[in-house]
Amino acid sequence: MGYAVHEILEVHEMLTIRSASTAKSTLMRGLASDKGLKDLLQEDAASSQQAVKELSEIIEKGTAT
Repeated sequence: MGYAVHEILEVHEMLTIRSASTAKSTLMRGLASDKGLKDLLQEDAASSQQAVKELSEIIEKGTAT
């Protein structure tokens, strides 16, 4: 059972946002000097990477024929 086109587009939009979040957190971590902030940015990047993986799997399953 696939998803409707509008559902795939919504998931794709979330995927785009989480991808950008991953990139931003990773880049900002390199610029941060505070250890607590670096740790927080690392956690955010890891969380976003996991979300990207899960959203990608949803899209793959939803578009499989």
